[in-house]
Amino acid sequence: MAKVLKSKYNSTGERCVDACLSYGELRYINEDGSPINIEIPCDKYEEAISDFEDRVREGITQNVIDPKEILRRGSLTYTQARNIANEGKIKGLDFFEIDGSIECNHILGISGSIEYALSLWNGESREEALLKSIVRAIKVYGEEFIRGLSLDNTVDATSYIKFAKNLQTIDSMIDIELYKLKKYVIDSNTHIVGLDGKGNIVKIIGLSVGILGSVLAVILIQGLTNDEEIIDNNMIFTILNMITIIVLVLGFMKGSKFISDKYIKSDTQLIMEMFNEELEKASYDNLLTEKESRIILKNITKGEVAKLLLDMKGSVNKKISSNTIVTKESKFILDARRIVILPSEYEIKEGLSKLVGTYQDKLSSEYNVNNI
Repeated sequence: MAKVLKSKYNSTGERCVDACLSYGELRYINEDGSPINIEIPCDKYEEAISDFEDRVREGITQNVIDPKEILRRGSLTYTQARNIANEGKIKGLDFFEIDGSIECNHILGISGSIEYALSLWNGESREEALLKSIVRAIKVYGEEFIRGLSLDNTVDATSYIKFAKNLQTIDSMIDIELYKLKKYVIDSNTHIVGLDGKGNIVKIIGLSVGILGSVLAVILIQGLTNDEEIIDNNMIFTILNMITIIVLVLGFMKGSKFISDKYIKSDTQLIMEMFNEELEKASYDNLLTEKESRIILKNITKGEVAKLLLDMKGSVNKKISSNTIVTKESKFILDARRIVILPSEYEIKEGLSKLVGTYQDKLSSEYNVNNI
């Protein structure tokens, strides 16, 4: 008999637990009396487990031995899931404003469903997206995902469950790369003459230390030669003065350049860092894919980083300006995402069969002692 799986994301760990209970009793139970596994946000998991354990210990909750057997850690934060659900681009993923909860009754759960959508939004095929979503769901629910499917008698359920157990604990068991947040940055060596604040500072420092070096050189030579008393030849004295001045000036200028390069940031560098911080935040909150991030970078720079920097240098509050630009471009990307219809149970079972078959083939070919 197939079991039911649920996904219920709430803004706090306490609310996640409240959603699982009704007057101290488990709200969601299978027909055989076993508790239904519930996926909750990864950033609320520890808080929810702690709150659940406190209720069990205090006798507020009945018939629960280990909350970890009920609550499953999702792969997404509450904010990430809320932002995706708010866009309404995934059919079956619902956000309820009345209490801020997010629900998905699909067998893939919230993590698996969003994994499926992210793959499609990155330009991958439905088959690739399906396999990734199944792997993600198994990593969240483990063998309970297999038990949640209505498998027919022709399927070896034992091998499927064993596959799920291994997949949940071994990261590199199969060659499928799930969504992973990557850091994409604006990187340019563009230098804008006349607008680079660091360049002006370096010039001032260089001129100052040059003059200082010259003065010190003269004082040093005068002191060592006791005002030409030691050296009678004026030509030799003059040459020695010039050599000392050149050596000290060059040394001081190289030192000032080293200090400025290491400790003084240019306007260009500061603006780049602001943009990179905003883009990293937008990517994290909205789960931007690799191709989406590259589109945003391209649209922000328009292929002309110099023009971008010129516009920013005239801004009074560069932090707000960078946030506005990245937010605008991110909004365009989110609006451009296609509507996603989640796969049917039949498609999921077909995809799962392919995954298990590929794994079995790998075992028979790469780990068969008869091939040694």
